[in-house]
Amino acid sequence: MEPLVPIFIPMLRRVCIENFLLIKDLELEFGEGLNIISGETGTGKSMTISAVEFVMGRQGEFPEGTAVEVELEKDGEAVILRREIRGGRSRYFLNGRGTTARTVRELLEENVSLQGQNEFVKLLRSDFQRSVLDRFASLEELTGKVGTLYSNYLSLRRELDRLLSLKEEMLQKRDFLEFRLKEIEDVGLSPEQVEELRKRAEKLKDLEKIKKLMVEVLTHLYDGEPSAYGELGHALRALLRVSEIDSSLENEVEELSLMKERLLEIVESLRERDFELSQEEIDRINELLFKVQRLEKKYGKSYGEIVRESESIKRKLSESYTYEERIEELRESLRETKAELERLCRELSRRRRKAAKSLETRLSEVLKELNLERAQIKFEVTESEIGRYGSDRVRLLFSAHGTEPKPIEEVASGGELTRLFLALSLIEPPTSTYIFDEVDVGVSGETSVKLAKLLRKLSKKMQVIAITHSAPICAAGDVNFVTEKLYIGDIPYIRVRTLSPEEKVQEVARLIGTTTENTLRGAEDLMEMVRD
Repeated sequence: MEPLVPIFIPMLRRVCIENFLLIKDLELEFGEGLNIISGETGTGKSMTISAVEFVMGRQGEFPEGTAVEVELEKDGEAVILRREIRGGRSRYFLNGRGTTARTVRELLEENVSLQGQNEFVKLLRSDFQRSVLDRFASLEELTGKVGTLYSNYLSLRRELDRLLSLKEEMLQKRDFLEFRLKEIEDVGLSPEQVEELRKRAEKLKDLEKIKKLMVEVLTHLYDGEPSAYGELGHALRALLRVSEIDSSLENEVEELSLMKERLLEIVESLRERDFELSQEEIDRINELLFKVQRLEKKYGKSYGEIVRESESIKRKLSESYTYEERIEELRESLRETKAELERLCRELSRRRRKAAKSLETRLSEVLKELNLERAQIKFEVTESEIGRYGSDRVRLLFSAHGTEPKPIEEVASGGELTRLFLALSLIEPPTSTYIFDEVDVGVSGETSVKLAKLLRKLSKKMQVIAITHSAPICAAGDVNFVTEKLYIGDIPYIRVRTLSPEEKVQEVARLIGTTTENTLRGAEDLMEMVRD
């Protein structure tokens, strides 16, 4: 015989609270099945719920030192989540290591469903009604595909609209852009070439100055009258006559003669230098630079910026010629995507309508257990515009008295909402632990007994924690807690303790009425009545 493999049911095992509201130091250990918290009015029964909400990230003014730790049991292992206020800031922990608020919240939301008194009004929202039906019919995968395809469809539409807008804009601007591009291309120069031309133009201005000065130099050296060359010749001839008389000056005569020859060489060298200006080159450079300056003045930018803009203009014009082709491609993709989206939406509608009948039947059966024998319930699935969740509008119609069902927000009382919500939870539990705050609101009498039995039935599938002041629900608990308000001096604080079997009987009797022998016997009878 093969050994039995233990089955671990995920559950909320422990809540440890420090300095939270009126709770100073408290540790609660919950059990499997149905956990009940009761107590006198004003003793803070809902504070345990608020403490779990605190770990989930509930906002508020919390004093320094506030801390709540929650222990979940998953697959036989403990997962410990904690939030504390230190230095005026929230700090979150997962198994003793720092983590993010989002991680803690998501882990808790996956495993714990908090249903306060106001949570039941979710049933009045059409999106919640649709999600209930989809979860019952296991349509999450199909709705996910529809959502993804719808997002793709919207993206294609946005891209098509963008291209159509750009196409229209380019049709209006194309002539202007083409003219502007032609202006730039007519210059036919790169920014580097323009810079070289400007340097050459500056050099040409200097060349004119040089030419004038060179004429003056050559005039003084040779071409003028008198000139340095001519005067040097006169001096040489006079020195020769002197040397005929005084032969000691022969060296000076030779040096002066060499100097004259050297001066002639310098003159010839200067004449060979090309300082002539080409008027044709000057005109060409001036014409090109004039075109450049005109563009710079017209557009208020440097020629380099204008040329860079021309590259952008070329790209825009090039892209504009391909818009039509891309637009046709997008239109074809849109047609295909829309066709597939419509097909999936039809399939989703078909399965929703089929599931609606089955869910209506199941809910009617459960509601009969809660004294709503004549309840009429209908999930109305009507055609609507295609959206992220398909092309259906889902509305929950309800009647408690056998009349034609109407939209639930128009006819359901608080107690009926509570029972309907519990019925849905019993059929399709969304998490492993349900926490109900004031689960018995709007419910009394025989219905309370049936509600207690329903909670016990629900607790066979999952862990249930319920806050109540109903005797039948208290009697149905597998584990019972009681809240008490105590005082240290004038300072109140809340204590929560686990009840022994004898104390549970007394608590049920208190909820029935004044504790007497009769109510104690009634409590025992009630506990027997709500048992399976």
